[in-house]
Amino acid sequence: MQFSMFYPVAVASESDLGKGLYGLDRDRYDTTINELREQAICADESGWTSMMFAEHHFEIEGYHVTPNPLMLNVYLAQHTKRLRQGQMGLVLPNWNPLRLAEDIAMADHLTGGRLDVGLSRGYQPRSVGVMGQHYKANAAGTGSETVEATNRRIVEEWFEVMRRSWTEDLWDFEGEFISVPPKGLQWNHPISTRLNAGVSDGNLMQVATVPKPKQLPHPPLFTTLTQSPETLAWSAKIGSTAVTLAANLDIVKGVFQGYVDLAGQHGRKLGFGEYSKKGGVALCRNVAVARTREDAMETARQGSAFWTHWLGEFGFFEALRMKGQEGPVPKTFEQMVESGFQLVGTPDDVGEQIQRLKEELNVEYLIFIMYGGITEHARMLETIQLFGEEVIPKFAKPELAIA
Repeated sequence: MQFSMFYPVAVASESDLGKGLYGLDRDRYDTTINELREQAICADESGWTSMMFAEHHFEIEGYHVTPNPLMLNVYLAQHTKRLRQGQMGLVLPNWNPLRLAEDIAMADHLTGGRLDVGLSRGYQPRSVGVMGQHYKANAAGTGSETVEATNRRIVEEWFEVMRRSWTEDLWDFEGEFISVPPKGLQWNHPISTRLNAGVSDGNLMQVATVPKPKQLPHPPLFTTLTQSPETLAWSAKIGSTAVTLAANLDIVKGVFQGYVDLAGQHGRKLGFGEYSKKGGVALCRNVAVARTREDAMETARQGSAFWTHWLGEFGFFEALRMKGQEGPVPKTFEQMVESGFQLVGTPDDVGEQIQRLKEELNVEYLIFIMYGGITEHARMLETIQLFGEEVIPKFAKPELAIA
């Protein structure tokens, strides 16, 4: 099994958040970055697979201060030796796809080929509606069929531009939202003409984005926190691992089997619950580990503020609806624990909880949301180290087990 950490990156504790515009505080951000570095080093040394970050903009409230996960990826890669770096995920409508493809390729080299790429449609209108305004984009899940359809078309077109950027030399593309290159653009440099660099009669006809990624054909792909049929089908088509956080295991099984069936339609044979760098499935959960269950529960409670104070307002507690549960889903820590979304306890306790998931789902890749900044730094290090040293080895292949 593989185990990754996914950070929203908050800049204030659970007792402070909601009381000020802490995203504006430079000193708090400095502290957060220093703590992230220490947590990355701890994860690197204790056997974790990767560290992922969300992309959010304008979050002056301080819950998500990660406008550019790729920069964090590159920074933390310089302080680690084997830990992979990723995002959960990059919000495609926020970007120019050519620039994003270039930045990802550079980051892949700067991390030594340890980069994963998370693809997201974006769920916050404040972010997507501002950053994607040139394409009339807005966030997914707004309830508007027109907005939803536009968002999906942009995401699919942007990824096609990115794919060509990574895998083709000279190329051109004519889409609904972008032309690469635009018609009639002159480029008269004699060296370009002599080298056949996409030029014809003084006009630019094709481009080549450089550098190409270090990993071939490109870094492994993840599609963030999805269970919609449309996104699942697209993920299977492009070879992106679908990540679900559904608490109801019947729903998880439907996502896992759906992906297997859809991947088969594109010539990729996968087992139920299988992860592959060419696309598979992954399960998202919370985790808190300590020497006693009481201490672990306190670590979990601190992190839960991200859900109960912030994330719940975007409808995420619906994913924690238990089988047979009716009415509104309570936005509470108790719901997180009772639904099974929150894994919590001693290393032995958490190991048993993971074993049950493995037996029922055959899951190979688990991603845990980690609440650095919200949860006390010492508690974060404790969870990372205890999980890495005492839980991960139980699920590692014999030749990969930590001594």
